[in-house]
Amino acid sequence: MKLTARLLVSGALLAATLVGLQLRSTGEAVPLRRPLASFPTALGEWQARETSPLDVDTLQVLRPADYLVRRDVDKAGRSLWLYIGYWDSQRKGAQPHSPKHCLPGGGWEPLEASTISIPLGAGAAPLVVNRFLLQKEAQQQLVLYWFDAQGRAVAGEVEAKVEMVRSAIFRNRTDGAIVRVSSPVYGSVAQTTERLVRYVQALYPVLGDYLPG
Repeated sequence: MKLTARLLVSGALLAATLVGLQLRSTGEAVPLRRPLASFPTALGEWQARETSPLDVDTLQVLRPADYLVRRDVDKAGRSLWLYIGYWDSQRKGAQPHSPKHCLPGGGWEPLEASTISIPLGAGAAPLVVNRFLLQKEAQQQLVLYWFDAQGRAVAGEVEAKVEMVRSAIFRNRTDGAIVRVSSPVYGSVAQTTERLVRYVQALYPVLGDYLPG
């Protein structure tokens, strides 16, 4: 069977499973360990400056149980944006949306899409995240993001859905989250990547105090 055909079959099976799960049970809504409004305002060398609520139309599409959108600034005055979206249940169509589909638009065009591995310290497995570069005229924006599947970080959208289906079957849970960090490109793309990596390294240990495992 050709690769394209296998992907189509896998996608169809996954979609059928998701529909079946939604029809069989309402599932169990799992709350956050703490509300995201209480997220620390200082992370490493960064300090929170402002939060930004999502507009009504976006909220109606995404329907998160809780979320955080804020701008953090380092000592040099360089900004980045943190977005954490959490869904206590994904059985009714409410679910994370991939930045690959949401961010392009308004003049922004994707330039690069890849994954990178972020070391998290001795004894911890590295964190694999998506790296997404966009451009609008002379401006560039760099995005790092991943999905949280009940305490397990997952880069791929399909893999995240598979994890959700597996958890729905064996744990009667479909909760999940997305974590996204973005920044204008300051200096070079490599320098901006290194800066976002340091931010993720400061951010990641804190997430376990909020996202259920």
